[in-house]
Amino acid sequence: MFESYLPTRIVFGVGAIEKLSKLVTNLGRKTMIVTGRRSTKVTGLLDRVKAMLENVGIEVLVFDKIQPNPISDHVDEAAKIAIERNVEFIIGLGGGSAIDSAKAIAIAAAMKDSFWNYTHAGGNKKPDKALPVIAIPTTHGTGTEADPFAVITNPRTKEKVGIGYEVIFPKISIVDPSLMISLPKDQTAYTSMDAFYHSLEAFLNIDANPYSDLLAIDSMKRIVSFLMRAYTNGQDMEARTNLAWASTEAGITETLTGVIANHAIEHGLSGFNEQLPHGLGLCITGPYLLEYMFEECKERLAVLTKHVFNIDEFNVNKAARLFIEKLHEFQDLFNLNEKLSKFGFKEQDLPEIAKVAYRIMKGVVVKSPKKLEEKDLVEIMKKAL
Repeated sequence: MFESYLPTRIVFGVGAIEKLSKLVTNLGRKTMIVTGRRSTKVTGLLDRVKAMLENVGIEVLVFDKIQPNPISDHVDEAAKIAIERNVEFIIGLGGGSAIDSAKAIAIAAAMKDSFWNYTHAGGNKKPDKALPVIAIPTTHGTGTEADPFAVITNPRTKEKVGIGYEVIFPKISIVDPSLMISLPKDQTAYTSMDAFYHSLEAFLNIDANPYSDLLAIDSMKRIVSFLMRAYTNGQDMEARTNLAWASTEAGITETLTGVIANHAIEHGLSGFNEQLPHGLGLCITGPYLLEYMFEECKERLAVLTKHVFNIDEFNVNKAARLFIEKLHEFQDLFNLNEKLSKFGFKEQDLPEIAKVAYRIMKGVVVKSPKKLEEKDLVEIMKKAL
């Protein structure tokens, strides 16, 4: 048994951004654009979006302090402004950090409360409302435009926590691949592999179902087929479009099933060191997790060998091993097979990281096909040192 619920209106395709002003006219007359510190300004996108809204009489506030691995302090700061200025809806403009922050701000502003109170690591409250959220992604990785999730870090406790509430499904998501052509090579790879691991982990999740399997396989296949093209030529619109759709598919698979232990491990790692890019962190530990739970997931990996890498091998063990081998080779094309030690992690750090990761993300760890405890997370990270 499974359920499917996606209340988000997704407007997808090159030029979709031009529909923005018509799509939001019934949401209010005052909005806050939540964005990062640099990229949307450098590309001119922030000014472009602001002008589109102002031309139809919508007053625009801009909150531009969002950083990679966004923090709860900024969420609360923006929510306070939104309350004081009577903001009626929130626009997340940028990568996953901006859109996740917009979702979190939408809760804190509507509930008139500190955001951390709505995490299970904080007050464990459940929001019954949120301001409407518009998602405009400029990366093809997080899938946050098609899911009810957001990930925010508490800078004092180093807890990187994911939340998921129906009230923060974006009201409208405008997925325009033309907004992604300025992504640099490293971010093109990191964000695409974030989407890949969303789909891979959803496929291995014990709650996987035929609907999520269909989307997950197609998402992974598109990334394997088009990432190198976008990596070598950022202006390749066909490649960007396929990667953008792969990301949105991955977001829907997260809504249908969810991720597993690899995301828990990465949240633990980047919660302790925000310099570790999320997509890269997933690539560093992902193959080691697959090896660790090989017996429990080999049949599923064998399926992916055929459908993602287009290799026919009828021996299940050999096919599953081939998937891990080919994944490692694929990641190597983009310099994604780094070691955790490069980012300053030491073996003595790992038990504490595993403890936080397991406590904060136990809900996804238990969806892995192998039963995993804190000690298992330590062992997986050791292999990636």
